[in-house]
Amino acid sequence: MIATKKGVNILDRGSQIHDMAEFQELLNFPPAPKLDLYGKLDPAKASPVELRGQEIFFGKGQCSTCHVPPYYTDNLAHDLHPERFYKPVLINGVMATADGPVKTFPLRGIKDSPPYFHDGRLLTLDDTVEFFNLILATKLTAQEKQDLIAFLRTL
Repeated sequence: MIATKKGVNILDRGSQIHDMAEFQELLNFPPAPKLDLYGKLDPAKASPVELRGQEIFFGKGQCSTCHVPPYYTDNLAHDLHPERFYKPVLINGVMATADGPVKTFPLRGIKDSPPYFHDGRLLTLDDTVEFFNLILATKLTAQEKQDLIAFLRTL
């Protein structure tokens, strides 16, 4: 039996997908009451842990290289070369190889949108911070990772 008889709605790229994309452009990020106009933490509203996390985000963690405030994205694609850490393998009939360039995801509202990374391979913010700690070789300590996660939750 064909998919449409089962109720699958195959979207027309020219009309339906374009309209959905335009609607998404209208949506704003969720409120982030601890951020100022420029996307940085307001020291009067943020905890010391969150402020330390912000320092890591803009410093040792190198996150702000691609995730630029106030929306925490540069709208560019970057090739992180994660294949450095594994050998190509067949998974569910698909060969897992190099990803190539991946568009920088905006981090505003990140706590409310798991799973993470372009393909959902990172289930939590902890997983995501650890992934980039390895990929970027930032050598964050356990405390620095927790501080960074606290900052990410404020976005």
